[in-house]
Amino acid sequence: MQRHNQLLITIANILDEIIKETDALEIEQDSISCFHATKAPSITLFNYLQRIAKYTHCSEECFVIALIYLDKLQEKHPYLVLNSKCIHRFLLTSLVIAIKIQDDDYYKNEYYAKVGGVSVKEIFVLEQAFLELMDYELFIQEQHYFMYEKKLLEYTEIEMS
Repeated sequence: MQRHNQLLITIANILDEIIKETDALEIEQDSISCFHATKAPSITLFNYLQRIAKYTHCSEECFVIALIYLDKLQEKHPYLVLNSKCIHRFLLTSLVIAIKIQDDDYYKNEYYAKVGGVSVKEIFVLEQAFLELMDYELFIQEQHYFMYEKKLLEYTEIEMS
């Protein structure tokens, strides 16, 4: 549990650093997507990740895969800015997809919508939009995964020292 919690802290800290930078940017109206809320959710990314972990019982690997998906998304669409108004929905969606790809057991979208604080219709729209943005390319090479896992562990060690 300690390692799992530390992974969530590390991922939240990485994303928080990105959000600090991107929230300062002016976002063009045509860059706003179905992932963007009118205002940023009040729940912290760490608490949101904890909530998702608690209620989905997903494997630790799903969090690493979700982070890889977010990076791949940014590579494919450099104009897409992850900020505080959209990061929760992107994170939820990338995690739901990672769970469906990685874990043997997963819930229906209705359950993930409830856990993530979005409507059932919205979770379906977000998943479809995410898959299209990813060109349905969800496979991750084993060495790519292990590289991310290693970098996250290194980041954690730096944070803890």
